[in-house]
Amino acid sequence: MKALRKIPLEGLIQILTDLFETGADFIDISGVQDDRENGPVDVITITVKPEYMSDGEMEIEVDIEGERPISLSEEDLNNLI
Repeated sequence: MKALRKIPLEGLIQILTDLFETGADFIDISGVQDDRENGPVDVITITVKPEYMSDGEMEIEVDIEGERPISLSEEDLNNLI
């Protein structure tokens, strides 16, 4: 298994904060290295299952790609539902 590299913290922290504020108590994280034409990109997938939520009602899956900061608003999270 190869280690993931250069994941942008600002986007990751914002996503984790948004998930926590939305009621997520736990998350699943997986990642892969993806060699693309313009170079390697690491992708992290964060999954929140309904049983991980305080109210048990929402399932969310977010992909984070290295080299590109990601920010999700509360509206973005609601659109994922």
